[in-house]
Amino acid sequence: MAARAQRYTAVAIVLHWAIAVAILFMIPMGLWMHESAEHGDVGANIFRAYQLHKSIGLTVLALSLVRLAWRLINPPPPMPEHMPGWERFIAKATHWAFYALMIGLPLSGWLYVSTGWSIHDEAPLPVATHWFGLFQVPALFGLNQADLGVREDTAEAALRAHAVLAYAALGLAALHVLAALKHQFFDKDEVLAHMIPGLRAPNETEPAPKDPARLAIVGVGLSAIAVALAAAMFTLLSGGPTTTSPQAQSSFEVVETPATATEAPATVTTVAPPVAAGQASAWRVDAARSAIAFAFSMDDGSGNSSRIDGRFARWHADIRFDPNDLGNSAVAVTIETGSASDGVASHDAYMREPGWFDVDAHPTASFRATDFRRRGEGYEARGELTIKDRARNVRLPFTLTIDGDTAVMNGTVAIDREAFDLGKDVEGAEMISRNVDVTILVQATRSP
Repeated sequence: MAARAQRYTAVAIVLHWAIAVAILFMIPMGLWMHESAEHGDVGANIFRAYQLHKSIGLTVLALSLVRLAWRLINPPPPMPEHMPGWERFIAKATHWAFYALMIGLPLSGWLYVSTGWSIHDEAPLPVATHWFGLFQVPALFGLNQADLGVREDTAEAALRAHAVLAYAALGLAALHVLAALKHQFFDKDEVLAHMIPGLRAPNETEPAPKDPARLAIVGVGLSAIAVALAAAMFTLLSGGPTTTSPQAQSSFEVVETPATATEAPATVTTVAPPVAAGQASAWRVDAARSAIAFAFSMDDGSGNSSRIDGRFARWHADIRFDPNDLGNSAVAVTIETGSASDGVASHDAYMREPGWFDVDAHPTASFRATDFRRRGEGYEARGELTIKDRARNVRLPFTLTIDGDTAVMNGTVAIDREAFDLGKDVEGAEMISRNVDVTILVQATRSP
């Protein structure tokens, strides 16, 4: 082991300030993220913050391990001779406690995100961790593939530990700063000057000799820290938070939907009363028994995919349809995009953002069709689907049962979300399948 130096090495100084700045930046950001998630404010800005938080945290872990190794190889300068034994003991205990926190804090965060579980939504949240977007970080102990109960329990324990360690780090940092100021202004010794470049100790009779190599390492290192801090602030604040205005109630509001839209009949049974040619029947949708649902696959980054099911809670449809008069049949459906939900609050808020449905600018989507054709035992509606002002031709196959004045329709179509600029070139979109299945279940009664 090297002899005890009279000053901290340049590498030790750079590592010290890099870790200190990162932790002091991360703790308030973490508290803000937690509060935002608790109140359901989890849009694209929060997603960016979480990814940045994870990347910086893992960097702190790596730097802390390097700092510990450097500390063992290069002992710190001796404590002032005037320090009593109890103060020396507290100083040493504080330093080692800092090492435990610097390693334990990011480790507990890594453990939490490895579970792929959201304690705010009490549901799986398979979001991969990418270190500054360069490579994927594996989940610890394969937790993302464990039983849901194990993932939930581990997530709660890890996040609780993460919070305790964060508050402990704040308290220890305050104690550390107060002790350093005491040494500088009351004890008037060289303790603080050992770590702050350019600071002269009160008991120093003449300036220390200049070491060009040391000055270069410290200068480059501190400059890199400043640039990294500015980049982190820019990443965190770029785009800023977005707001979503409340949507107006549609003429048919879906309050509850069936468990799955696929429970509707799979074949066509048409028992319709005679209808005069050229007079297609109008239908009134039974909102409580109808649904527009969607489903997509979400990759957790480890090759495991989860099926996510959602629905639109508010929509209305104007329907004129007669199987004996397809030429005069027509349908117009308007969907409030802000009502999209898959049961996970973070997903729901994210879907309203500009990179997805962009609810503020495009509060509704629509499907209009006047071209209906028979297709085997069912039908096909050929119409135009418009999302975010992008209209695409869509063929919707569906089955139909008409019994007297009651009709049940069930159809499913796969759409390419990027064709409608949904998630295209958006961070995190690579985890979501490009094709989204849209399932429509409509129960309606014939209007008088």
